[in-house]
Amino acid sequence: MIDRFIVAGESSHLNIVIIINKIDLEEENISEEWASLYREIGYKVILSSKVSGDGIEELKNEIIGNKNIFWGHSGVGKSSLLNKIFPGLNLEIGEISSFTDKGTHKTVTSKMIKIASDTYVIDTPGVREIDPFGIKKKDLGHYFIEFKPFAENCRFNTCTHYHEPGCEVVKAVENNEISEVRYDSYLRILKTIEEDIIY
Repeated sequence: MIDRFIVAGESSHLNIVIIINKIDLEEENISEEWASLYREIGYKVILSSKVSGDGIEELKNEIIGNKNIFWGHSGVGKSSLLNKIFPGLNLEIGEISSFTDKGTHKTVTSKMIKIASDTYVIDTPGVREIDPFGIKKKDLGHYFIEFKPFAENCRFNTCTHYHEPGCEVVKAVENNEISEVRYDSYLRILKTIEEDIIY
């Protein structure tokens, strides 16, 4: 799911910051592993918790002076984080459903909020799934930024990094220069892209 969000952000030329929230609830200490994966690729990753206060100042510093969109699953704490950073917002927050163990929708529409003359935040409803739109199979690799140095040397300039001979991205995965987890995610997204989309 996070890679689908990243593809949407990269294809829209957004500056992406990944927030791993609610680290106070973590039991197996895997957030650092995921943070390391994405930091090594080149993304800014913030580990946060409104309860412990972790990451709050760092996140606030990222927000100030920019137009920001908070986007993610229902129940991940988007509105809660914004309330913690800017207490005057008083955004409505929901609970996690005991039945589905997923977030309940409290934010029902996207709204842009002016924080200061140069600072805006867009709080969005949580999403359950996301598919790429307007992206061709041959272009998907452009939005996996760690592919770039290898893709430039593929035999075919329309390489989808899946079955073509002479694919340097596949070779990089085999040589552990590209994460297998990310490559698997790439293939899953690739399969959802319709061949017959009209652009």
